[in-house]
Amino acid sequence: MKGATKPVAPAINLHIGSLALPGYSLRDGTRLAEALKRELGRLLAAQPLPAQGFQADRLQITRFRRHAGERPELTGRRLARLIAQQLGD
Repeated sequence: MKGATKPVAPAINLHIGSLALPGYSLRDGTRLAEALKRELGRLLAAQPLPAQGFQADRLQITRFRRHAGERPELTGRRLARLIAQQLGD
């Protein structure tokens, strides 16, 4: 259809002040953090957001287990899903 425009995704401003990653080297922690940021952005853009937005000063994921031998990118994506779930609750 000519002249049709794609819907515009809402603007998302995501700031992670600090991320504690005990047991990860600097290199693996960076890989995990980048995967987390990409996946969390994707998940938040895909779900309906509250009209007033939301802000979380602190989130704590208490029951997150690192699987032995798991690549940091996969761990980051799993962690992003848990964070998105907490933000949606």
